[in-house]
Amino acid sequence: MHSHPQLTLALDTAPAVSFDSFHVDSSTALVRDSLRAFVNGQLKEQQIFLWGESGTGKTHLLSAACQALAQRGYRVAYIPGEMVNEPGALDGMEQVELLCFDDLQRLDHASEVDLFHCINRCREAETRLILAADRAPDQLGLKLADLQTRLGWGLVSHTQLMDEEGLREAFRKELQGRSLEASDEVLSYIMRRFPRRMAALKSIVKTLDEVSLSEQRRITVPFVKSIFGEAERAALQGRLR
Repeated sequence: MHSHPQLTLALDTAPAVSFDSFHVDSSTALVRDSLRAFVNGQLKEQQIFLWGESGTGKTHLLSAACQALAQRGYRVAYIPGEMVNEPGALDGMEQVELLCFDDLQRLDHASEVDLFHCINRCREAETRLILAADRAPDQLGLKLADLQTRLGWGLVSHTQLMDEEGLREAFRKELQGRSLEASDEVLSYIMRRFPRRMAALKSIVKTLDEVSLSEQRRITVPFVKSIFGEAERAALQGRLR
């Protein structure tokens, strides 16, 4: 295996998740299934660009792709947007089998040339690429027109937020994953009062699990109210902005 000074750091920044743990509804299943097929070599494309607002699961999907190939012995690298701007960060990255770039809306204009050349090297080395940003390639405000062209070379997919029914089912599955149960009344209360984002719901489930375990209490609306006051809800909302 080739060693690279950025490789270990890049992998450490990707959370250990899988395609199976990515919650989907009718509008999001296609993107997940496309990424899974891409990782399994079932698509002719060598590159995929994901774009969508925060909370649509782009980081989850990139990490799942990394995990899936790493478990099969392939060399992978996950690079968050801010790391792309580090001098020399992309040197030799074409040596891995899968290279993932996240949050490319954070790309500095000064780093556009480096990313351009990295994509070209990956193309020549047949390294698969997954890139993600909160907007489409033509909305990134890039100064290097050729880089915008490169970003759109393969499949470009729009990730979307799940609808309310999908979020409710995802929340229920997150609870079941921790051997917790909540009534429809509790689910409706949380959906009304908290940010409708998967990251928020996972944070709520984690807290409910910790507190209900320590207090041995059932999850009811009064119980949820006792844990999450106005300050906690505001803080949760703020972290997702």
